[in-house]
Amino acid sequence: MSSQENYYNISWLEQDKLHKTSILKRLFYFFSRPLLSLYASQFLSPQALKILQPSLVLPGRGMPLETRRIWGSALCEIKEATILVQGTGTGWDVISWARLKPKKIIATDLFEFKDSWSEITSYCKHSLNVEVEFYQSPLENHSFIKDESIDLCASDAVFEHCQDLKSVVKESFRILKPGGSLYASYGPLWFCAGGDHFSGRGGLQNAFNHLLLDSEDYMKYFLSFLQNNEDFQSGGRYIELDLFSRLSTQEYCEIFQKTGFQIKDLILQLDHKSLAFKAKFPELFRQLSNKYTTKYEDDFLITANLVRLRKPSSN
Repeated sequence: MSSQENYYNISWLEQDKLHKTSILKRLFYFFSRPLLSLYASQFLSPQALKILQPSLVLPGRGMPLETRRIWGSALCEIKEATILVQGTGTGWDVISWARLKPKKIIATDLFEFKDSWSEITSYCKHSLNVEVEFYQSPLENHSFIKDESIDLCASDAVFEHCQDLKSVVKESFRILKPGGSLYASYGPLWFCAGGDHFSGRGGLQNAFNHLLLDSEDYMKYFLSFLQNNEDFQSGGRYIELDLFSRLSTQEYCEIFQKTGFQIKDLILQLDHKSLAFKAKFPELFRQLSNKYTTKYEDDFLITANLVRLRKPSSN
């Protein structure tokens, strides 16, 4: 296995710039989303659509970051809201929430990124007039946050890495005010192509290696394609730490509902690599269904979920 020194961090400023989308592109997606959803829905079974009841099905794109922020915060009064940003990493995503001008932002991560957290706190205070606090803490234990004190829990690309998602969701429910909301986008999901954030290196034929190979062959594949210098938040690091929830869309939804959340909206994103793999390697794709008999074929095609959840009001 590689040491931590083999990984580097992309600066928060660079990440913020990389995730910005032009107004023209956002407008294009706004008007095209219904058509994109109609097109993408044909790749899922009627059974999956009936069970999951998605608000939209998108072919991988269609919800830029700025759109997700507006969509994710729509269930709360954002100007008066205290937001908890879960699994913030370097903290770059805090800036995109701060641009909505909430009352306060609390951001947490399992790992500490002290330098960038300090810089972002200063930037949000002086440039956006938003108070930000960062804490290093596991998501399933935010004892420093009072019961029913948060208006919105928010995360991107986090839930797929939670080994104990039930506890994370339960903790989110605890700290949310009655009527509070949770926004999360997460993926790639474990059962789609590249669900380990790594498989697919070396060609499309490797896209499902994390599911098809035995542990020994998978480790050989992993080591042969691991680069000497990778992003700290890359698939290589996640594999070394085994940071995966290994859940399907339906399993995520069951956890949300059993915790007490109401699912207000669910958006599914399909993976073009999974669809291409199915078309080019039909025999290998059948092996997936034969090996994972408790999963639907749709689970191998859905790469991400976007959800809006609500904690019921006390009255």
